[in-house]
Amino acid sequence: MSIASLSTESRSQVLLRSSYVDASTNEDGRANQSERQLAVLSSSKLEACVNDGSEEMDCSMKMVLTVTLEHGQLNTESAQFMVDEVKDDSDNAKKLLKPWRLSWKKTPAYWRYPIRYVQDVNNKPIETVVKTGFLGCSDNSNTNEEELTCGVAKAGGERILDSEGFCCGCDLNDRFSGLPTRGQLDCSITSVSESAHCLGFDPLWYSIFEVDPPQVFYDIEVELAKPDNPDAPWSNVTYQTTSMILNHQQPYASAEDGALNLQLVGDLATARSPYSFESRYLAVPNSPASHARVNEELPLQSAMLIDKSFFDLSGLTCNKIGVSYTAFKRQTQECESPTQSCLASQLDDLHKEDIERESRGAPPRHLVRGFCEGAVELGKSGKGRSGSTRFLACPMAQRHTTLMRLEAKAEEAMFVTNVASGKIIAAVAPAFEALTGGGDVRIGVISTGRVVAQFVVGVTNCSEQFAAGPALTVSIEPYETATQSIRLIASQTGGGDYHCWVALSNSLGQVVDSKLVKFNVSDMQVTNGAQSGEMQRPGEVLGDDSGGGGDCSDVCPGAVDVLCFIAHSCWSRVGILLLLCAIVFGGLFLCVKFSLPCRILGCLCSSLLSEPKRRRPSE
Repeated sequence: MSIASLSTESRSQVLLRSSYVDASTNEDGRANQSERQLAVLSSSKLEACVNDGSEEMDCSMKMVLTVTLEHGQLNTESAQFMVDEVKDDSDNAKKLLKPWRLSWKKTPAYWRYPIRYVQDVNNKPIETVVKTGFLGCSDNSNTNEEELTCGVAKAGGERILDSEGFCCGCDLNDRFSGLPTRGQLDCSITSVSESAHCLGFDPLWYSIFEVDPPQVFYDIEVELAKPDNPDAPWSNVTYQTTSMILNHQQPYASAEDGALNLQLVGDLATARSPYSFESRYLAVPNSPASHARVNEELPLQSAMLIDKSFFDLSGLTCNKIGVSYTAFKRQTQECESPTQSCLASQLDDLHKEDIERESRGAPPRHLVRGFCEGAVELGKSGKGRSGSTRFLACPMAQRHTTLMRLEAKAEEAMFVTNVASGKIIAAVAPAFEALTGGGDVRIGVISTGRVVAQFVVGVTNCSEQFAAGPALTVSIEPYETATQSIRLIASQTGGGDYHCWVALSNSLGQVVDSKLVKFNVSDMQVTNGAQSGEMQRPGEVLGDDSGGGGDCSDVCPGAVDVLCFIAHSCWSRVGILLLLCAIVFGGLFLCVKFSLPCRILGCLCSSLLSEPKRRRPSE
């Protein structure tokens, strides 16, 4: 239904009374209400008409209220509309002496992220080494698979390219320099061993999903209570209730043939924007079901949100998630690199890194629980008709305000807000490291009132260089408790002892309790990552005049430039040169001492020279 026209008739007064309930009762048994001006967003009385194209429009006087709701709000607010008369089952007008009661509540809101399956990837590709004798290793892709040392992988009965691995042996450089080999071979002068290097996969596999922009989800339940017998005294009045649901999928609802209309207008902006995960993949442990990280009930328990720069799903890049046979076999200097090279920065490595960070009290960088607390529990799986569910959602950890429009065919309305007293029963902040994502203040509160009411919990007046996250709203039943967590944000590198104040306010904005919370912050721990380690290097720093560096063959191109070899530590070139000298001088020694090599050379020379002489007579 839409309002087609508004009456131009002047209305001198809109009857809206705003009250709060303190849960006491008066003599007639009704709740005691104290009048107070409340922040109702808007209220008006107007003549609403419906134009369906007929000659006459259907018009009636209506009260219109626009109210706000916080997420997770229980029945802490209500409205009462005084309707002059309604029609009974016989279509007869009947005078109403008791109002309609309208109450509402809003479920906790959350951001839901649609996900799209991409593929499965392995937790940790692993290199295995097979040691063989001289010429015992085979990695020729044209060889029969039975002759290949590593064997081959097959998909659909077809051999997978480059799955045969590669072979390594001992070259002259390994024999004379004593450098370790990839297969840890004994590269002495007499050694003739080789090693085959094969790529295998860990038993654990992760499912990879694309993450789309989020959409907010919640439900507003509105309950209409009408007196069954308008003539009954207040002490015996009973109500007939009707429930209506509003959400972004169903933003309109109505009751009593249009006498009451509801509309979800929209949401106000939040203090913090939702996380954006379009640049990340969601990795969920998938199989085997017996693995410790695969949790069918809580699939996101060990799931991670990882930046896409960590991935190359083509399998052609070393040290990327998704690395496969071709990248492993075609890696540069494969036999000079250590084992497991080309297989770094995998899912298993990132998971272990986050577990280690959590053990130090630092927030994880990749685990889902490090982005939004409660996502693991919200993603609880249920068995569907064809498999388990995969659900990524982040609960709102801040205020989320919704506008709702109420339109009732009534002469006056009263807006009621429940209010209760409360206490802060606990406020603690565990120690944390400066500039590592901050810590949290964990707050426990209890309602000491007699009605379900809404409270606001906030952290204020912190020490200098500290700030807190937005205040939170929570609805609490009488003598029930609630626990909330608010982020602390540090802006300095140094540690020390600091404090903040925790304040608890009722639904009227009055501070009903406060508590000082002290916390300790340790100094920021500086780390150099992969560039760690100290060492005094010999030599001097020279300008780059050569246009780039290179290996010994580039630096010392001469075959017998011994001084250059020694200056640049090209000991393998020195060894090769000494070996060649030993062979030459050994041959000369044998010629002089025994004349055997010379005789052999003489015989060869004489035979070559005498062959043409035997052919001349025949010419």
